[in-house]
Amino acid sequence: MPLAAAPGQARAGRVTTAMLPLDRTGLAHWSASDYLVANDRIAVMIEDVGPSDLYDPWGGGVVGISRVAGGAMVEPADFEEFVFGLGRFILQTESVTVLRDGAAGGTAIVRAVGNFRPLPFINQLARPIAPAPFDDIRAAVDYELEPNADHVDVYGTFNVTRAQPVDVGLVLHGFFQRYRMDRFSGESGFEIPTGSATNAWVGFIDDFGASYAWQATDSALMPVISVAGFDGFTQAPIVFPACDQTRRRIGRLHVGGPGLDGLRIAMARTRSEALREIRGTVNELDGSPAIGVRVHATSTDDRTYFSRATTDAGGAFVVHVPSTQSARLTAYRLGDSVPGPIDVSVGTSTAAIRLGSRGSIHIVATDATRMTALPVRVQVLPLDGPAPSVPVMFGEHLTGGGRLHIAFPHTGDVTLPAPPGRYRLVVSHGFEYEIVDQEVSVTAGATVEVRAALLQSVDSTGIQCADFHVHTSRSPDAPDPARDKLRSLVGDGVEIAVRSDHDYVADFAPLVRELGLERWAFPIPSLELTTFAWGHFGVVPLAPDPTRINAGAPDWTGRMPVDVFNEARARPGSPTVIINHPRMGGAFGGYFEAVRFNRDTGTAGNAAMWDTQFTVVEFFTDASFDHNRDTTVADWFSMLNHGRRVFAVGSSDSHQVIPSSPVGYPRTCMFLGTDDPRALSASAVRDAAAQGRSVVSGGVLVTASVGAAGPGQEATGVGAMARVSVTVQAPQWVPVERLEVIVDAQSRVIRTLDASTRDPMNPTVRFRGEFDVPVLASGSWLIVVAEAAGDLAPVHPGRNAFGVTNPIFLRR
Repeated sequence: MPLAAAPGQARAGRVTTAMLPLDRTGLAHWSASDYLVANDRIAVMIEDVGPSDLYDPWGGGVVGISRVAGGAMVEPADFEEFVFGLGRFILQTESVTVLRDGAAGGTAIVRAVGNFRPLPFINQLARPIAPAPFDDIRAAVDYELEPNADHVDVYGTFNVTRAQPVDVGLVLHGFFQRYRMDRFSGESGFEIPTGSATNAWVGFIDDFGASYAWQATDSALMPVISVAGFDGFTQAPIVFPACDQTRRRIGRLHVGGPGLDGLRIAMARTRSEALREIRGTVNELDGSPAIGVRVHATSTDDRTYFSRATTDAGGAFVVHVPSTQSARLTAYRLGDSVPGPIDVSVGTSTAAIRLGSRGSIHIVATDATRMTALPVRVQVLPLDGPAPSVPVMFGEHLTGGGRLHIAFPHTGDVTLPAPPGRYRLVVSHGFEYEIVDQEVSVTAGATVEVRAALLQSVDSTGIQCADFHVHTSRSPDAPDPARDKLRSLVGDGVEIAVRSDHDYVADFAPLVRELGLERWAFPIPSLELTTFAWGHFGVVPLAPDPTRINAGAPDWTGRMPVDVFNEARARPGSPTVIINHPRMGGAFGGYFEAVRFNRDTGTAGNAAMWDTQFTVVEFFTDASFDHNRDTTVADWFSMLNHGRRVFAVGSSDSHQVIPSSPVGYPRTCMFLGTDDPRALSASAVRDAAAQGRSVVSGGVLVTASVGAAGPGQEATGVGAMARVSVTVQAPQWVPVERLEVIVDAQSRVIRTLDASTRDPMNPTVRFRGEFDVPVLASGSWLIVVAEAAGDLAPVHPGRNAFGVTNPIFLRR
């Protein structure tokens, strides 16, 4: 009964289903049969021996952290994953056991035993910087919890059989964590350390649950890498004596909470450091309690960040600071002005903060034709000065881009607070609708009412659009909860919701049902197969299997691409493989770079890694046609010229919607014969993408046909000259300046698009007409591109407007 520890006791044992805490995010990986060390304050779960989810495949590591109250685990941390390694080697756990259950008093201990082995996902990539082998070292890792402690000490006993000492130059302390729990250090607050900065400890903060800090033994932590949600630190080198067993403390895991202030209290108890408590209130201007306001405590010179707390339903807060230092308190809440800070001297233990005046904007968005509620993107931009802000070290997730708010009300109804002043309000619903763009004035204590009726001006009959590359907080490098990501997806007018988290199969379907969004979104389960050696790949559709590791993600480690792709294609639903961002700046993310694709020959330098079956490539990843013209577009044209029929998709690879990674730029718009997402099937979407029955839209919808043949199809009997019919559409807020017809990689038609080319009866139609293009005796292909140098402001500033068809194949 590991949760039966009374004050002065610690326990270790196995977890049962009844003991598991509430998983508020749905992302936890603990389970019954895992192990637990607990006292009356904290609990740390250690995973049973593998196979294991996420990136450590072997178990034996920490899988959950929580506080303890009333004999139960409460307020668990949104914990993800932590690994300790010797270079690129971590423990391949063979057994986990209770070494000491604490029933007789004293320390409770859980032990994991195994040999060090290369961490599979990083082995090849890390070999050049950490070449030394440590697979002959066997170790026991002990998780030790004492009665009345706020920390677990992690010890390692390392068995060395070499005749010479073992010098470990790179000692890895690695965390997949900071996009689910804000990273914190005592030296720089919530700012991410750079360069040669060192940290006595590094913490991860959950404002709604337990938080934790990791402290290495006898050494500061030095950052060595921070990429894709992974933070790697090292410490002073370790030397293990020859032919000996060495026991040493690997580190100390401090646990407290909820939030940073609770962690600070726990660490201060462990270190016998004196803190003083500041109690206070935050009130609205009218004196009523201000709820949900974050209060930040820093030194009075603003150089050192102490702690933070959030006001409760009565507007009260408690924050702890060093007992011998004065503190400066700053209050922040999204949508409010930031009141001047209050200094609290050493002899003062209370503070009262009053917020400034504010009003609000109430937006109700509807479809102007149907007069029904419409999911939208709402942006509020201050016109009288910059949006309220606070220093980066505070760790607030600011809207950015000069915006006070970016919101995605999936019901079309939202009320947003704002300080008095003038604002630009932009309400949008993707690339088929006109926008509402107007100025509003907010006065103190009043609500501005805005009725935003958006007109669907682009005719997309029978066409629905997908973003095949969307990350949620299931990915270690994305902070957006799936619910928020789905709201943004429907708000920006994407009908086909494909969830593609790194190496974990997931589905938006439960959330579509929960939020009642069936009218707006058709969910397709998927993943991004994320190798660290030969690129990233979408597998669509791929249903989650909760009985398998990472819900059924194909295991790519140590395997060749063709074998992995064939396994994926053989799964139920016959998924198609999408080559994601084929040139991402190295083999880590770019398949074409990994295989050394040669545009001159249309072949791969590494033929053993080249797959001959894929037909779908993400040639447009959060970028326009012109941006990619000399890179992925050139690859596409090479493959088409060499007879390989491959088709483009455009996807966002969105990781963090706010401030600037929108879902659906660009998007893949498929000819599916229906406008109702409820009428779709995963197989129909798969086939439309795999067969090129689609166009890519970055704000512009381009359709083309040669006779009855459209994108992805073949027109036969066209003769030496083929006539292509082209229509270019875009809502009036989207610029379109140029039309280009490309045949066999050569520009055959270039037409300036301006007021003279618009349909006088429908200004959304920027061009409608026909062109004659030459056809080679051996056959040709053509695509049509429309684009602009201008961007998609005010909806997506900085992203250029464009649209491109998939190829139509021509035969004389």
